[in-house]
Amino acid sequence: MKKYLIFIIVLFAFCLRLFRLDSNPPSLYWEEVAIGYDAYSILKTGKDFHGHPWPLVAFESFGDYKPSFYFYMTVPSILIFGLNEFAVRFPSAFFGALTVFLVYLLIKNQKIALISALLLAISPWHLQFSRAAFEANLGLFFIVAGIYWFKYWPLSAICFSVSMYTYHAYRIFVPLFLIAVFLIHKSRRVFFSGLLVILLILPIVIKLNAPEVRQRFNETSAFNSLEPIIQSNTLIAADGGGWLPKTIHHRFWYYLQIFLKNYFSHFNFSYLFLNGDSNPRHSVQSVGYLYLIQFPFLICGLILGLKRHNKFDLLLLSWLFIAPIPAALTLASPHGLRSLSMIIPLIIFTALGLSRLKKIFLLILFLEFSRYLYIYYQIYPQKYAQFWQTGYKSMIQTVAANQEKYNQIYITRKLGRPSIYYWFYTQTDPYQVQVLNNSVLKDQGEYLEFGKIKFNDGPYLPNSLIVSEASNQFKIHEN
Repeated sequence: MKKYLIFIIVLFAFCLRLFRLDSNPPSLYWEEVAIGYDAYSILKTGKDFHGHPWPLVAFESFGDYKPSFYFYMTVPSILIFGLNEFAVRFPSAFFGALTVFLVYLLIKNQKIALISALLLAISPWHLQFSRAAFEANLGLFFIVAGIYWFKYWPLSAICFSVSMYTYHAYRIFVPLFLIAVFLIHKSRRVFFSGLLVILLILPIVIKLNAPEVRQRFNETSAFNSLEPIIQSNTLIAADGGGWLPKTIHHRFWYYLQIFLKNYFSHFNFSYLFLNGDSNPRHSVQSVGYLYLIQFPFLICGLILGLKRHNKFDLLLLSWLFIAPIPAALTLASPHGLRSLSMIIPLIIFTALGLSRLKKIFLLILFLEFSRYLYIYYQIYPQKYAQFWQTGYKSMIQTVAANQEKYNQIYITRKLGRPSIYYWFYTQTDPYQVQVLNNSVLKDQGEYLEFGKIKFNDGPYLPNSLIVSEASNQFKIHEN
């Protein structure tokens, strides 16, 4: 019977992640479009749209660099489904559902395993990031797989390494987590797994100071803020200088305050149980990342885990406390995407606290889950459509249908990055984009013109089709 239950739970997880995947979230965010078009370019030409052949560490993406693995997982998806919204999001949804099954396999106690799988299947946190092309969600699958296959250390090492080619934050989380695992288990298997990981990520290590690896950290790091330095220098000067004021008011203490504040914000009750991340792309805003009914059982599970003191519980605790570190190093905290790996230990500890399952819990959980689904499908797509850059598809379709009538077309950049949307929705031959890479005018890697189309706000020539912005919406008119 329990085998049938896990089949039903995993099937339910697939349904929740695939249902209306192409239309909710209501549109592709520009980063999703870039992933899709670059994958399409790789499929057609063996190069990204900038003309770089088979990028290994990262893909160039509008002045930034994104880890490569999600792009390559999108290639077969586009081959099967075509260049569309569903194909771009499918890898995240598919591996998100498989993560539910992996979590079940990870736990020896079958009842706790089933509860964990169910909680992850309906988790607002995991669902949010499974239903869009978020690399962190794909990387999380490989982290869980790496833990599950610990006994087969080469396979485990490959999984952990792949996660580091998938998402920036895991390049910090995985090494710290493997150190914790080694300290807990002290086994040769973990040691050799760690050595193989180092070997497999050598391309990343070699480029540590290159833009492909370092640029994202430089842009988001909390330690690039000048405020602690100014505060430190002001207080040192006010205290007359000397070694004691310099020690007491050293900038280190102020950067440490920022880090600790960011770190502990990820355990904030409001963040976990009421609202989630303040970025509407990262949560529905009116539901927490965990259901309220989970709170008392999570506390019970954590207490049990601390009391039992077995190696698996220590591993989960290490996982939980290491997971927020990458996010705590950045300016935006708490951050639901960078701390996504927290969800697994939180779910398992909740399931541990629920080992004596009560029917009233299932009833309340069902009510909370139903409320979440209503908000996600009925309110969220309308209320937060602009955060997903809704309107680009219909605008591009209108432009494409009428472009032969005009000498020039102007598309505003005020609502995002129009060039990548144009190529995606018109399925432009990537070779046509690549040949212009070294000659076209750009802004942070974004093309400012393509053929008769100029991606700016004028000045306008006669007989032009103009796409401007009005009240966060596109307005199409003639000149």
